[in-house]
Amino acid sequence: MPKKTEDHGKFAKFIRGFGVEDLARRLDVNPSAIYHWLRGKTIPDPKNALKVQKLAKRRGIELSLNEIYEPSREVRSETSSLKPQQARA
Repeated sequence: MPKKTEDHGKFAKFIRGFGVEDLARRLDVNPSAIYHWLRGKTIPDPKNALKVQKLAKRRGIELSLNEIYEPSREVRSETSSLKPQQARA
């Protein structure tokens, strides 16, 4: 069985190490927003993505915007492959 999006990736690893509650407090967002980012349901706005990068860098972790937005891309990729094929005439 494939791992859930929130179970892997550098972004998820950083969040697990930082702590959802602490990160949410630092970003002034609801912790549920961070869980949504991890699951790819929503994405952090650019301002918060840059704050996440800075917080990661302070801990010695280089985190790219691609890595931050990766969960959303994975979800979009999975859902697009589940769409039914259009009927051909």
